[in-house]
Amino acid sequence: MLIKDPPVEIADGLWMLGTNEYPVFLVTSGDEGAIFEGGVGAVGPVVAEQLAGLDIAGDIVKQIIITHAHPDHVMAVPAFRVMFDGVTVCASKTAAETLSLEKAVGYFTKIDGVLTEALIKAGSITEKHRPEPLTENRIPIDRILSDGDTVAVGGLKFDCLATPGHSDCGLSFHEPGMGLAIISDATGYYIPDSEYFWPCYFSDYGAYLASIRRLAALDAEILCLSHNAVIKGRDAVETYFDGAIAATEAWHERILAGTEEGKCSEMIGDELGAEVYEKTQLMSEGFFQKNCALLVKQSIKYMENSNQP
Repeated sequence: MLIKDPPVEIADGLWMLGTNEYPVFLVTSGDEGAIFEGGVGAVGPVVAEQLAGLDIAGDIVKQIIITHAHPDHVMAVPAFRVMFDGVTVCASKTAAETLSLEKAVGYFTKIDGVLTEALIKAGSITEKHRPEPLTENRIPIDRILSDGDTVAVGGLKFDCLATPGHSDCGLSFHEPGMGLAIISDATGYYIPDSEYFWPCYFSDYGAYLASIRRLAALDAEILCLSHNAVIKGRDAVETYFDGAIAATEAWHERILAGTEEGKCSEMIGDELGAEVYEKTQLMSEGFFQKNCALLVKQSIKYMENSNQP
């Protein structure tokens, strides 16, 4: 089963909030709650509006869990700090280091402005959801999470899993009792309407595949993606992971085939980026081409390392 169009209750104590493009996930147990993902800046006002409409008191939210330090996954955190008094913000050490850098967060703010305009143009948000300017170009982290740590939310206990490959700072979270896995961008960007996978191994191809396989082995029943959808049902989750792995390997082979044909890296990246742009026009074609150039770089790097004696 595919679930989208927040706000929507996925299971008892689990809500998909935010927008389809940039969802966040509210988990509650007893009188405690946590939001997983930090969204784009506009998600702050959107979530405030959604909670009010659902009659969910904001004081239940005790923790904000950042999955990785990319601009579309952290820029609502400053608004969440204002909305949820005394909230504890958690992230990996590498993510915390990135978010402490004024230059990095300043750049993230520029990207967030572009994303805000794109969401307004798409009709996903309105002008009233435009985020307030940051008071400082830093996003402080209160708790550092590492692989093997536990995040407790009331009676629920989430296992923290390092899932690098998309980014060096990526974390995923698994609650065995619920059969719930919150995996951020570990499997890339999935477009459910066309069943299209855009693999996003921006930092390491081999680590990316290993992370997907680690997550697939959890045998989850609910899979929360950081863009566009939630997958529900054990068979559907298994099929999704199979598709993500197959798409990733296929893209890697396409890139290597392109290099063997004599195409330069820029040409391959441009071709792949144009393909993704045809599937989703949320951002410019150049945005996708620039990011696909990173995939070309990582595939070539992996091939060269594999061929070393």
